[in-house]
Amino acid sequence: MRGRRLRAAAWDDLDRPAYSIGVFDPATLSDLPDPAQRFLNRAMAPGVRLSSKVRIAMEGKIKLKTWTPFKARQILRVGEGFVWRATGGSGPLRFVGGDTLWNGKADLDFKMWGMIPVAHESGPDIDRSAVGRLAAETVAWAPQALTPQMGATWTSIDGSKATVTLPVLGEDVDVTVTIADDGRLRELVTQRWGDPEQDEFGFHPFGASVLELADVDGITIVSDGRVGWWWGTDRQAEGEFFRFSINDTRVVGHPEEPVS
Repeated sequence: MRGRRLRAAAWDDLDRPAYSIGVFDPATLSDLPDPAQRFLNRAMAPGVRLSSKVRIAMEGKIKLKTWTPFKARQILRVGEGFVWRATGGSGPLRFVGGDTLWNGKADLDFKMWGMIPVAHESGPDIDRSAVGRLAAETVAWAPQALTPQMGATWTSIDGSKATVTLPVLGEDVDVTVTIADDGRLRELVTQRWGDPEQDEFGFHPFGASVLELADVDGITIVSDGRVGWWWGTDRQAEGEFFRFSINDTRVVGHPEEPVS
């Protein structure tokens, strides 16, 4: 199974009910580094249900040969997978497709006008790369998963930076965040497996700058950002390939899906 059928099956499975493990309790943050405490207390209201599922809609630009506009919908399930469904371009260059991480396997598939294959990638390297992506996007769009209650652990770096370690499909993935004095997330970076130079797979700095935040159902997510490879190096501008704005979000798990 691949392409549209795979994305549909994965979406249906990842969209199954997400039973929250409990509610956010600020007291559980007392042993975390100061940046982590500022971030999580800013990102969530006390009593918010800790759900593992988020659905979002976005638009933006993706760098192919040139910067190309797109619209997309995504479902993300913490520690498990995601589906990103996108349409983009215009005229003869209009494309349809998406990215999937489901049951530990990743798949990238795009077609011109939904019919002519233009890109397809899968295999162990793509699987491993998608795990890093899921961890980074969890930080951006599911901060409830960054709590000790949800299994995240934190390590201090300095007064504005800390690293959160997330369990993702049997791997522990480190994501370093930069937090402002008021608790706002400013930047995230991780060492992600990938092949940005289309030469050889390996770990490379991958990250995002945060331009805007939005409050959704008592949770603050990144609503506008810039994403790319070689983050934090002198090649950051060269590596930027994705610019997004979130225009709709649903943190699923409340109120219609009960706390377990």
